[in-house]
Amino acid sequence: MLTMRISQDAWQGNAQYTIAVDGKQIGGMRTAGASHSAGDYDTVSIPEIGAGTHKVTVDFLNDAYGGSSGKDRNLYVDGIFLDGVKQGGSTMLASGGAKDFAIGGSAGGVKTVGEQILPSGWQQRDVVESFNGGKGILSHSWGPGVDTSSNGQLTVRSTWDDKSSGAMVKPAGAEKGFGYGLYSFTVKTEGHIGPYALLWPSTDRWPGPEMDVLEILSNGTPYSTVHWKGSNGGDGYKSFMLSGVNETQKHTYSLLWEHGRLTGFVDGVKKWTTTERVPKDYAHGGENAVPSLGMQTSWNKGELGGKNYITAYEFSYADMNPLG
Repeated sequence: MLTMRISQDAWQGNAQYTIAVDGKQIGGMRTAGASHSAGDYDTVSIPEIGAGTHKVTVDFLNDAYGGSSGKDRNLYVDGIFLDGVKQGGSTMLASGGAKDFAIGGSAGGVKTVGEQILPSGWQQRDVVESFNGGKGILSHSWGPGVDTSSNGQLTVRSTWDDKSSGAMVKPAGAEKGFGYGLYSFTVKTEGHIGPYALLWPSTDRWPGPEMDVLEILSNGTPYSTVHWKGSNGGDGYKSFMLSGVNETQKHTYSLLWEHGRLTGFVDGVKKWTTTERVPKDYAHGGENAVPSLGMQTSWNKGELGGKNYITAYEFSYADMNPLG
């Protein structure tokens, strides 16, 4: 998916523009609404345009200038992202006309940042939890299996009596937690069924927009799942296998939550993507999400017996403004 961030300096009306990819205009004339000086931006999402290099053209249609900086209509391209990877830097269109941006090419690869292996372009992390002070931001916990005895690690274990345990950012309302961006859990697990790393609805209402970054089948296959509230009020879901990943080794499992698309990565490599049943964050009329780690036993009694665990070494969140 191609995602663009657009803002403006408005004067005697808003900035207007068009977007073209490889010479073909995508949609009609667009009108900017976000103020650049306020640090805001409009998010423009364009369906996947295929592999390889491409030329994106932004045509500023109605430049205006009244003789001073306060009387100057400008357009800004604050960021261009291809499948979550930043393509170049911010650009100001101070005069009317078309500006070309080359995307694709050599922007692929992965980045190692701290304990994490992230998709290329995601060096800036707005929230980082390394568990050096216990549970850190995942302070809302439950059950007997939460273990912070090792500095720099948060472990959630199954227990002999199969009690569920977990730790999360407290879900305290639709506007709490985090919205669109890249969520990354660096973890390792032992034992099949039960361990999870996920994004929980910030309203704490379920069924709802739950996004499971990592769960494990009984045969050891890790997978991701998107949940939603079905038309009958029950739980609807769709899963995506993470084949070829050894869940007993330390990996970084990432989920990129964009407007209209979810993409899963393991160690910076894309494993799946979907445009179906993608929830909206609070800023776009939905609710935010809170990260959670845990051991779920209520649906698999007798499968654990106290020998399973998930250990987290780092969690991070970066909003849709990474620095490459």
